[in-house]
Amino acid sequence: MQYVKKVKLGLLGAGTVGQSLIRILEKEKDRILRNHGVLLEISKIGDRSYEKKELLKSYHCTKNLFEVIEDQTIDIIIELIGGINPAKELILKAIENNKSIVTANKALLANYGKEIFDLIKQKQEQKIPVTIGFEASVGGALPIIKNLRRIWSFGNIHSLVGILNGTCNFIITKMEEGLEYQEALKIAQEKGFAEADPSFDVSGKDAGQKLAIISSLGSGCWIEEKDIIIEGIENIQKVDHQIAHKWGMVIRLIAICKYIKNQLLLRVHPALISKNHLLADVKNEFNALFIEEEYSGSTFIVGKGAGGFPTASAVLADIMSIASGSTNPWFMEYKNIEIIKDAEYRFYLRFQTIDKPGVLAAISRVLADFEISIASMHQEEGEEPVNVVIFTHECKESSIYKALEIINQKKDIILAPTIALRVLN
Repeated sequence: MQYVKKVKLGLLGAGTVGQSLIRILEKEKDRILRNHGVLLEISKIGDRSYEKKELLKSYHCTKNLFEVIEDQTIDIIIELIGGINPAKELILKAIENNKSIVTANKALLANYGKEIFDLIKQKQEQKIPVTIGFEASVGGALPIIKNLRRIWSFGNIHSLVGILNGTCNFIITKMEEGLEYQEALKIAQEKGFAEADPSFDVSGKDAGQKLAIISSLGSGCWIEEKDIIIEGIENIQKVDHQIAHKWGMVIRLIAICKYIKNQLLLRVHPALISKNHLLADVKNEFNALFIEEEYSGSTFIVGKGAGGFPTASAVLADIMSIASGSTNPWFMEYKNIEIIKDAEYRFYLRFQTIDKPGVLAAISRVLADFEISIASMHQEEGEEPVNVVIFTHECKESSIYKALEIINQKKDIILAPTIALRVLN
């Protein structure tokens, strides 16, 4: 007779991902039992609007989320409500009640992860088998956390470079195809890739929170969202993609964690990359991560990074890992490392100017005052405002921003704020 391990689940939040998880379990519960000897049962669901959801009618539901946490029969709490509060309080309370956690909450982990992991560590030191799974917090079904955990356990990660937001990547792809930003955003919203208020995605904040999580694993340091310099895609225009194409490049919203001379570079920003770069072929709603590590070398992970079923499948993978007895610690030691505040990059600068003699000279003088060397300069033909494009040699980010602050004040020649994008080698 097959040994059966019964694992009772408490679900907090039955939105898109929560309902997708329920549907997967309803369909695959018997297969999971046959293949793994684990019987997964959703004992209780905490959802403040459960009465409006047809799928939940056959489940024990409550509007009191803490009722789920306090249920002593539940083994694993699945937190899918998102945000900081009350998610933080619920998760900490659940750990105090000796329950393991599975979460997709990137905002919480990117800002309060240390507090959560420290409490788990205390429980494990007391020989209480409590742990956390958070694969779904970064990249949906992509096995990013699983791969980083494998490498982190013995290796030295040199860099993480990726595309961590499918909304931005979809918009960028449509702009490459000839649409302006607002047109591309509208299509993304119609297809469900962007929210009615897309600011969390297009500002780079979503990718920044994901980078904080994977950087913590990749570096062995505690990285929080506030440690990362974040810039979004809102100001990029179709013409920037057209110019990039002429120079053999494309624009992507890039997330970077990289060691440089024993310091850590942490950035999320749009950047020009070569058309030959692996990330240049990552388009539409796809996410990707390029990992460079001492022993395994280079690893490239690519796939759809969001959506109800992909994210729910990552949640279920974590549930199965915990149900099978995985309570390995995530962080064995804490390291301190200096984070680079002012990095050196090549820059693409697009000035929108009037068409008269002396404009290029005026711009060049200010750049020279801040020791910014021009690698190439090009003026796009057309009516005013004229697009003047400059590629710089490597220079400090601070120098660029100080120079542009002065140049943008020259209202007699500059007709719109200057576009400044980094150029990655």
